[in-house]
Amino acid sequence: MRSMKALQKALSRAGSHCGRGGWGHPSRSPLLGGGVRHHLSEAAAQGRETPHSHQPQHQDHDSSESGMLSRLGDLLFYTIAEGQERIPIHKFTTALKATGLQTSDPRLRDCMSEMHRVVQESSSGGLLDRDLFRKCVSSNIVLLTQAFRKKFVIPDFEEFTGHVDRIFEDVKELTGGKVAAYIPQLAKSNPDLWGVSLCTVDGQRHSVGHTKIPFCLQSCVKPLTYAISISTLGTDYVHKFVGKEPSGLRYNKLSLNEEGIPHNPMVNAGAIVVSSLIKMDCNKAEKFDFVSSLAT
Repeated sequence: MRSMKALQKALSRAGSHCGRGGWGHPSRSPLLGGGVRHHLSEAAAQGRETPHSHQPQHQDHDSSESGMLSRLGDLLFYTIAEGQERIPIHKFTTALKATGLQTSDPRLRDCMSEMHRVVQESSSGGLLDRDLFRKCVSSNIVLLTQAFRKKFVIPDFEEFTGHVDRIFEDVKELTGGKVAAYIPQLAKSNPDLWGVSLCTVDGQRHSVGHTKIPFCLQSCVKPLTYAISISTLGTDYVHKFVGKEPSGLRYNKLSLNEEGIPHNPMVNAGAIVVSSLIKMDCNKAEKFDFVSSLAT
């Protein structure tokens, strides 16, 4: 749930950056001068006004929040529109991907659904004017503001992924070595497959190569099962059964700490315990279905 404090902070910072290119590449366009820059500055300035300056004393919390959401929507619109009165939806999605966010991001589900509805029901031909754009992005305005103002952990995501792609191509020709054979599923792996996928802490995603082909997760599943157990049961409950510290032993050593529990969720003993906590009242088939459903 968005907070008033977060909205106020976003608007305040937007006002201090709107004339300095703080909103990403569109702000470097000469189209951002004159009228467009005036709208940006005006919207940001309105966001910094106190309730005593132009707003009635009796204005409630919801109307204040609505006003700030509206102004943030205006800022986003003028940033992407680059002087145009309407934005093609594909232009918005292209600009969005440049920040590292994908249209499939579950946090943007409401925004994407609204845009899809607009395309299906309106005669605009996939073009969004300011009001329609604001309506589409209102449910995700704080996240989108952070993205377009380059406030994610990797501000210039396109430059970063360019480096990743070059490294990917450089090492693609390294075909030495053999696939692991100690587990049948690994022995069946195609040695010619090569792909890289990444996701930052802010949800910026990038994939290159053979990234759509299923593979055996093996120990990569440990942080996933840990996250599932934490999200469903809570940190305090989970850590009654597994510790948080390194063991100093091999990952597959079945050992316990001084409290009589596995050292952490990333060693085999801890991972076994954590996986047993997921859907404890269900049978194996139901547990499998539950975990599988989280991947779709």
